[in-house]
Amino acid sequence: MAQGKIQLTDEIKVSANAASQDPSKLGLARGENITLELAIQALVVKSANDVAVAVAEHIGGTESKFARLMTQRARAIGMRSTTFTNASGLPDTRQRTTARDLAVLGRSLMRDFPQYYDYFRLTSFVYDGKTIKTHNDVLTDYDGANGIKTGYTRVSGFNLVTSAERDGRRIIAVILGGESARVRDAAMRSMLDQVFRKV
Repeated sequence: MAQGKIQLTDEIKVSANAASQDPSKLGLARGENITLELAIQALVVKSANDVAVAVAEHIGGTESKFARLMTQRARAIGMRSTTFTNASGLPDTRQRTTARDLAVLGRSLMRDFPQYYDYFRLTSFVYDGKTIKTHNDVLTDYDGANGIKTGYTRVSGFNLVTSAERDGRRIIAVILGGESARVRDAAMRSMLDQVFRKV
């Protein structure tokens, strides 16, 4: 988008592969179209795996090629220990990342693409006449939180990257492997409180 190669109004066609992804998903049908802007909203707020694959195929041609592009970009911004094999984060033994690398990614989003960071603050979006709300409770109830993203798989547990700002100081914090969303969120709030007290 920053290079003008794709636009928010672009229509992304949903393949059978994208439509068949495991939940969480938006429920797109094969052959359906979705705008890039709505796709971004669905990725940020709902973690929609069908949308992730549709976007990957639109940009990379195939999901595996897009994963290679993601890995190249990750290494270029300093995510030394990250390898992507798919667009959604669904389990794959070859796919890896670390808390440090996810913090690097969060910082890069803010620093390199501030014009798009507001998407990571979204708490809801409308699809097919229905309002879909975020499951990122830290974003909605922690003072100073202004993004970024939740994640969950059975293998990795409940994960969260959060940006929060108070008194002109921004903290990016990462929790991986929470045993539940509630436990993860409590750990995130506690960690942010501790760091803000120190700084």
